[in-house]
Amino acid sequence: MANEEAAKVVEEVGAESGAAKKKTKTTRHMSEEAKKKMVASRKETQNLADNMVPDVYIQYQDWERNVGEIVEDAKAAFRQEKKRGLITSMQVYVKPEEHAAYYVINNDKTGKLEY
Repeated sequence: MANEEAAKVVEEVGAESGAAKKKTKTTRHMSEEAKKKMVASRKETQNLADNMVPDVYIQYQDWERNVGEIVEDAKAAFRQEKKRGLITSMQVYVKPEEHAAYYVINNDKTGKLEY
């Protein structure tokens, strides 16, 4: 009878651990802290992917400029004139045939950047 009871216990434990194996196959030997770190790392990676900003370049004949750099140059030119002004809107018009970019900031400040 002891053997039968032992066999039942082994079956029950085996069934429980089998379900646990299916549920947490890759994390079964990890500590709770390691699991939390892994989940946080996955969330951070997903957040980076969701907020990824590509590098965009404009090419024209032998001329090439990074759009992000043009935007930063326009912001810098604006801040030279208005040290404390906030930028609430910005439009940038790139004219590669002129090797220039024109910008409008806050719907009133305009300028030209030559490259």
